[in-house]
Amino acid sequence: MLRRYGVWGGGRLTLDGDLTEGKGQASSSADLVATVRAVSEAIGVTLTPADIESLLRPIEPTDGVMYPGVVAFLHRQVRLQAMLGHLPATTIVGVDEGGQVDTVDFNRIPKPFGRAERREYRSLLDEITVAIGKGDLATVGAVATRSALLNQRLRPKSMLGDLVALSAATGALGVVAAHSGTILGLLLADDDPDYPDKLARVRYGCRALAGRAWVDRSMPTMPQSTDLPTGSRSGPGAR
Repeated sequence: MLRRYGVWGGGRLTLDGDLTEGKGQASSSADLVATVRAVSEAIGVTLTPADIESLLRPIEPTDGVMYPGVVAFLHRQVRLQAMLGHLPATTIVGVDEGGQVDTVDFNRIPKPFGRAERREYRSLLDEITVAIGKGDLATVGAVATRSALLNQRLRPKSMLGDLVALSAATGALGVVAAHSGTILGLLLADDDPDYPDKLARVRYGCRALAGRAWVDRSMPTMPQSTDLPTGSRSGPGAR
């Protein structure tokens, strides 16, 4: 950035965050975007999300956390595909299977998907694009669940089957999964009339499966979080 904008000299950059590495929470993307924004403020340069993309593109695959709301993002190309909008207020009860995933190594793995799977992924993207535009969380949950199941060929989650069954038993919207990480969760709509009961049942079931669970709450404009484990926080989701 200093070279690009003709600034000479230097300074001290301090990164302070609580996203755990290797869990699929886009911790490296968050660090990179925070660095760009900190340096841009220090040198008095205003950057667009597209400017940030161009700075990060030569470094590593990156998630679209430089954009507000939900996006379809080409993480290997580090390029926005589409802005999808904002979701209604939602809750995710999360669990962690343990371990860590090196994102750079993960992205070198050949993807074992044929034409049929690729067509299905395109169809799922079309479905979730329409669903987000309508605020249709039921379809969002169904698409997220199917995407998680398809990803079992690439990064299997041992708890996924049990969580899909728990989702059906409790009336949750579906299962979300960090495709390149170790975290899964069950999705709930905050405006569900049965929300308190469903939340209690889902938390109990997740704790029974994983030994620990936490609650992330995502708001349309300002994500917030409660009851988080050390090393996790809520944030704008993507993906």
